[in-house]
Amino acid sequence: MEMKQERTLREHVAYLAIDWNEREGQHFAGADAAEFGAMVTTAHVIHDEARIALQRWIDAARRAGMSWAEIGGLIGISKQAAQQRFGGKTDGPAAEGELIEIGGMTAFNEESELARAGRDGLELAGVGFLRLWLSRSDRRWEYRRVTALSPVAALRQVSGPGWQHAASWFPFHYLKREIPDA
Repeated sequence: MEMKQERTLREHVAYLAIDWNEREGQHFAGADAAEFGAMVTTAHVIHDEARIALQRWIDAARRAGMSWAEIGGLIGISKQAAQQRFGGKTDGPAAEGELIEIGGMTAFNEESELARAGRDGLELAGVGFLRLWLSRSDRRWEYRRVTALSPVAALRQVSGPGWQHAASWFPFHYLKREIPDA
């Protein structure tokens, strides 16, 4: 990102709290502590969401094959600092029971692995950093990975009956449906 672009982005972020509060009908004049309290609360939410978004984008970049050195270079820290700060976090599996963990998954190979697993009667239970968690099922499954703002929006992107949300790992939502016996 060029310096001018970074400066413009920082200016936009700086005004997010004011913009939000004005959209909510609260004009900030800096006249009393209550107004500053509303701004601090809003800025805290923005900060927290930015931290979460950064973690999710880094996780997605790693799944796409980006190295820790490349990520560190993008945000101005060392490879080791990037790995220590952002590595090892997962949302974990979403289902209970005995799970099969498959590692080495990336944005490029997980769809083919899910297709194979679904044909073999493995149901997607969760998605994490470079990981899939599956459970044995007496059914066969078909999977789709889509990018959407929410699971509901993801479901709108697929056609045909029977699709349901299986898991999410930013920026993807994973959908599944049973494959009928032929």
